[in-house]
Amino acid sequence: MGGQAKSKKKNKPRRKERHPDRDPEQRGLSGQERMKFKMQEKAKKKTAEKYSTEQLLEKTEECIDNFNFKMAQMFCQRALDIEPTNLKILDMLGNICAELGNVEKAKQISFYKVYILVD
Repeated sequence: MGGQAKSKKKNKPRRKERHPDRDPEQRGLSGQERMKFKMQEKAKKKTAEKYSTEQLLEKTEECIDNFNFKMAQMFCQRALDIEPTNLKILDMLGNICAELGNVEKAKQISFYKVYILVD
């Protein structure tokens, strides 16, 4: 019986990672979540270029006076992105989180303040 010789199967190359340069924070996120992450990073960068931490803290205080704690949290978080070890900003953010009912985050911020003070 004459048949054709079987050829050896070649191993297919493994699938390469599509975006090896992507941030590790973005891996495993859906497309919509990645877009949201990118927009937040862009907003942080713009805020740092436009406003000083003092200006952001003034806006935070305005929002607190008007009982708009969500906006106050946003401004305070942006100020914290610029100066992550500023105790005044951390104190404000902790108080805002407590007002919003996020006690766990308020506790974490308090522990972080103590950690900074010890160093």
